[in-house]
Amino acid sequence: MKDNSNIESKLRSAVSNAVPDVLDSVMDACDHEKGKVIYMEKKKNNTIRSLAAIAAVFVLVIAGIFLAGRFQGGNTSALAAVVSLDVNPGIELNVDKNEKVISVSAVNDDGREVLSGMELDGTSFDVAVNAIIGSMLQHGYLDDTANSILLSVSGVDGYDATKLQAKLTDNVSQLLKDCSVLSQNVSDADSKLVDKANKYGITVGKARLIEEIISSNSRHNFEELVGLTINELNLIADGQQLPGISTQGQASDKSYIGNDAALSAALTHAGLSSNDVREVEVDLDYEYGMMVYEVEFECGSVEYEYGIAATDGSVIWVEDDEGYRVRSGRPDYMYANTAKRAALSHAGLTEDQVSLLRTELDHDDGIHVYEVKFKYGDYEYEYKVDGGSGTVIDFEKELHH
Repeated sequence: MKDNSNIESKLRSAVSNAVPDVLDSVMDACDHEKGKVIYMEKKKNNTIRSLAAIAAVFVLVIAGIFLAGRFQGGNTSALAAVVSLDVNPGIELNVDKNEKVISVSAVNDDGREVLSGMELDGTSFDVAVNAIIGSMLQHGYLDDTANSILLSVSGVDGYDATKLQAKLTDNVSQLLKDCSVLSQNVSDADSKLVDKANKYGITVGKARLIEEIISSNSRHNFEELVGLTINELNLIADGQQLPGISTQGQASDKSYIGNDAALSAALTHAGLSSNDVREVEVDLDYEYGMMVYEVEFECGSVEYEYGIAATDGSVIWVEDDEGYRVRSGRPDYMYANTAKRAALSHAGLTEDQVSLLRTELDHDDGIHVYEVKFKYGDYEYEYKVDGGSGTVIDFEKELHH
């Protein structure tokens, strides 16, 4: 069995020298390794330049390289840091101060698929990360339509994870040159955030990202965002500088129709052309369980606002001049801002006086109902507002310690 230094050298060489047609030569090189080989077909029209390189690394890994960990008796060093890699698969690595992997675990089924067949305990941190990313690519979790990955590092018992975070970010950014890499240090995560991550079966890193998005956009809540991929969350963040999170590259929107097509769909519905309108704004967001383009423009003295399905360009809703969203030619539920104003008015408060303001559409016995929540002082307010009339149906006010 070859030692780890020789293994790592081969892996790095495979990455740095790979080109789109490298797979066959790498497979030939693998003939010299013992173990199980997974054969992969070369993918066509993949715009992620590093796919071939990482796929090549993954082949080497599965060819038996990580069997070395089995013969080293495992790693019993003290835990120094916890590192998580999130795409939709969520994977956590426990690492010692020498950057050796103590253990690896998956937080969801996709993560278990990524780790299937690999023995990473006792290996170098760099090699383990390369293998995991290679498996994510090989299983189709990273491609040109979903190119975002979240890297989170947490120091344990005072260990400074800053250098490890920087090293990890640089390594992954070099491997995935056409991807969007989000990175954060979550060493300061409190027990509340950890409990929330455990409750929803996600990493602490993903939980922190969702919390930061909610803080910057009060229309969202944790429950509706928890099932989204990192690429979807990255698109919702829309390039905003979220506190404590560094971002390189842009999230891919190639799964969706694009801003121009969304605008065209809205203009067609309104019976207008691009020459007729001004003050055009198009934003991709998540509403009613789907990705939606919010399209706004003005024509004459009229303001238009549309919700266009991001996948097929269908009109989801239209806002009229009364603040109501209209679907299928009839006003069937009220715009969220109207519900928010109704709740704040009932409480005798203004929007700038409250915090953690969130509005969510729900259904109660077939009726559209908005749930409006906010905090003022030591009290938490929760309202239910009729989606058709704007009438407050129910409300609660609780002292929060």
